[in-house]
Amino acid sequence: MPIPSASVPAGAVGWSSGDAWEWVRARPAGWARPLWAVLAVLASLVWAFAVEPVPVCSEAVPCGPDWGGMAQLGLAVGLVYWTARGSDLVLVAAPLLAVSVGLTEVPGADAASAVANLGVIAAVGLCWAGARERVAARRRQRELALRAAGEARHPLPASVMPLRRGTVLIAVGATLCGLAVWAVGMGLGGIRADERRADAAVAVEAEVVARHDLSLRVRLDGTRTVTVDALFPEHYPVGGTVTVLEDGTWRRLVAEPYDAFDWQLLVLVAGLPGLSLLGSGLLARRRAVALRRAPVPALRVLERLGEDGLVRVYAADDVAGSDPVLVCDRVFAVRVAGPGESVVADPRAVEPRLREAVLFGAPHDGGELVLVTTGAPPHPVRVRGHARARAGAPVPWGGR
Repeated sequence: MPIPSASVPAGAVGWSSGDAWEWVRARPAGWARPLWAVLAVLASLVWAFAVEPVPVCSEAVPCGPDWGGMAQLGLAVGLVYWTARGSDLVLVAAPLLAVSVGLTEVPGADAASAVANLGVIAAVGLCWAGARERVAARRRQRELALRAAGEARHPLPASVMPLRRGTVLIAVGATLCGLAVWAVGMGLGGIRADERRADAAVAVEAEVVARHDLSLRVRLDGTRTVTVDALFPEHYPVGGTVTVLEDGTWRRLVAEPYDAFDWQLLVLVAGLPGLSLLGSGLLARRRAVALRRAPVPALRVLERLGEDGLVRVYAADDVAGSDPVLVCDRVFAVRVAGPGESVVADPRAVEPRLREAVLFGAPHDGGELVLVTTGAPPHPVRVRGHARARAGAPVPWGGR
């Protein structure tokens, strides 16, 4: 299906099969696939948790809120998710987690735990190296696309509405991050309140007379029997002695200060999705703005919308449509209306024939593109949106 000549900018060149498949070969190396790094991190974390000694609460070393451990857990969960998604947040999270594990978990650990934590650091390093390779591959692909497009640069068609991608993600992500910050404040406030009560309380020796799921039954002064909360009642044998802080009706064990676990859990539940959404939204906004900020390269290509909703882009001379160069998802279309009409939504019908099109922007994995194509009956259609350029997927490589 031919594209109207008025929709093709002057000087736009065809993306030849030779240039297109050179672009494909610039994809990330096989070892940088997120799957391998995700499996390595998960296996090393399970190993490290399995051999880590269980801490015992005592009056000499009280239990309490472990903000460092919470940060490590958050980084580990986030790293697995961001690696699987191919997010650039891995470049920040991986070094932070590696340094944290190296400084807090390796020193003083027994041999098994030290080896397991060194394995975690190695797996985290693989995540970081894979992310760096993917960034380098995107740079290579951008450079090849710019070279194939030649020196000419073109502004987006005036009929293409402003690209506002990322606005909702930024708003939701910022809200969740704000909730996480509030939870941190509430947790710290609970710790300070507990410390003030502990300073005003009297320490009393008590005998453990019974243990329950999350509490101890203790005898104070040899006469009074009361119940105090205990997160780890198994640490205190019946008949043993514990020290209880008492201030009126307020009591707690010296060995177990206030634990902000609930607030820490809320920090993780809100903070990790918040950071992910905020990062994705900011990246989408930056890429969308970059398309409109200055003229961009334009390449003549062929494209086809499949029944799966994916737009497959082919080299301009691949008239048989045998090998898609890249696949675009999250695509939606708007029809360029005639004089006096508004730009309206134009759902694209699945069409087995190839369509001529013009690709605005330098394609690379995860890049933002604008595809100017044609519909049926023929009229210009601006297909715009996020283009996850997954080179050659989901068709076999065929040795290319």
